[in-house]
Amino acid sequence: MAKRKPRWWVRALGVVVVLGLLAGAAEIALRMIIPNIVAGTIRSELKLSDDHPVDVELGGSTLVNAVRGGVGDVTITSPEVPLIEGLIADARVHADFTPFDPTTGEIVGGTAALTVPKNELGPTIELLTQGIAQSGEVRGDELVVGRSVEIFGQDVSITASLRVGVEDGEVTVEPMGLKAAGFDMSAKQLGSVTGSLLEPILKPQQLCVADRLPKGIELSSVDLSSTGSVTIRADLSPTILAVAREQEPGSCE
Repeated sequence: MAKRKPRWWVRALGVVVVLGLLAGAAEIALRMIIPNIVAGTIRSELKLSDDHPVDVELGGSTLVNAVRGGVGDVTITSPEVPLIEGLIADARVHADFTPFDPTTGEIVGGTAALTVPKNELGPTIELLTQGIAQSGEVRGDELVVGRSVEIFGQDVSITASLRVGVEDGEVTVEPMGLKAAGFDMSAKQLGSVTGSLLEPILKPQQLCVADRLPKGIELSSVDLSSTGSVTIRADLSPTILAVAREQEPGSCE
């Protein structure tokens, strides 16, 4: 009796199963290796300590994206990150895809969100008001900012309630109320006394902050939280790490 030959589809199925097992093993290995590499790179770039918390989450198929030469659907979060001009924030960065070496390729769908707690708002207030305000806090859906100015030879505390937003990458400011300690003066009267010093918080306008940010970062929104924190959101240029000039300060010209 002739020996029965294995059917071709049985062999094919065996190959598929083996490849599936190898792919599964590779996927697991990549998910174990890549986050550590990314976290290490983030700590190095931001000059963070080796034990500074950096969490890396990967979505989608790690193996498929690795074949494409990068990492897909990656989200990086880290608390209390020291950033520009003394700003300390809880950072969250997301990219739909980033090459293994982002200094030689393009990042797809890169966004960043910086959440500043209420006790660290000083530098954020200065950024959002072009340095006009020296202090501030969140009250409801408004940002209440303040500074001291000299009026009639006296140091006077000025506070302004502002609605803050972002339009075309620039900060929009809409004054909702104004107070000068010890003086009963309208915004117009204060403006005549202080000149252009308080102009950005005395009337609605757009404030350019591009000169305080890298060229490859464009603001998209400013969100105020009931906890008193402020979250600044931005879009990242695809070549922010590949083109050196995009890491330089922008311009308001």
